[in-house]
Amino acid sequence: MDCSPLFWNFSNLSESCYYKFYKDNATTFYKLNLDINYQKEKQTGFEQIKALFFRKISEKSGIISLTTNPLNTLMWAHYATEKGFAIELDWPKMKSNLNKGKNNHIQDYVFFPVQYVSDLKPIDSFQKNFNSQDVPFLYSTAVKRKDWEYENEWRLITFSDGYAPNDVRGIRFSNNNIERKIHYPLDAIKSITLGKNFFSNVKRIDDEKFEISYSCCYKDKSEKNLVDFIFNNLNDKLYWCGEYKEGEAFKRSSEKISLKKISADTFEIERKNDGFRQD
Repeated sequence: MDCSPLFWNFSNLSESCYYKFYKDNATTFYKLNLDINYQKEKQTGFEQIKALFFRKISEKSGIISLTTNPLNTLMWAHYATEKGFAIELDWPKMKSNLNKGKNNHIQDYVFFPVQYVSDLKPIDSFQKNFNSQDVPFLYSTAVKRKDWEYENEWRLITFSDGYAPNDVRGIRFSNNNIERKIHYPLDAIKSITLGKNFFSNVKRIDDEKFEISYSCCYKDKSEKNLVDFIFNNLNDKLYWCGEYKEGEAFKRSSEKISLKKISADTFEIERKNDGFRQD
């Protein structure tokens, strides 16, 4: 379970607060055919209002999930199927661009490591020392079961203009599309590592060089467009995942490579005998 309203305990939600929330958002809710009954919903643990409130908060916040370990085999298998790519970001440059230019919609942000616990427990969203719903919301995004500890995850959460979850009584839904994306400059990319099966049509020339060719089919065209972008913008920051044998163990590596354009549809990959390896 992750980023879920199931983390919230609404048992201390008052009846007056409950009805005010629905009244304040009547214009948005009237098409949803909601069953608004405090006593009835209390019996279900306030599932409906929790889901609606979570939607309200999350529509003005965006989450980027990151890892500190670019060579974790499970991360590649689960999130990139070995055919995707991993981008290494420069945090100081990311940070300096979080509230200006294309990011001027960002009101605030938090950056933190995910906490891994043996038992997930709900949090009382209406305990007396909470002046807003910020803590319950951040709690629901900051804890995961220990099963996920291998991810070494950090999260960047941004809050767009208008984000102000004081409590359920003061929340109104927006009828407008809200920008939640984060824009970052090209120089914030420190490196890009391609999965070991990233290239569809790769042919070995010798121990140091490979060749990739593309046809006009859609799949090839999509990959070629990305390779063209990398060649033109990130060629000096390019790595390619692989595996090597150390003693009796197989480990993952990330080897520096460069692309050379042979023709409009053909590239040569040259190994640079540099990079980093799994410990």
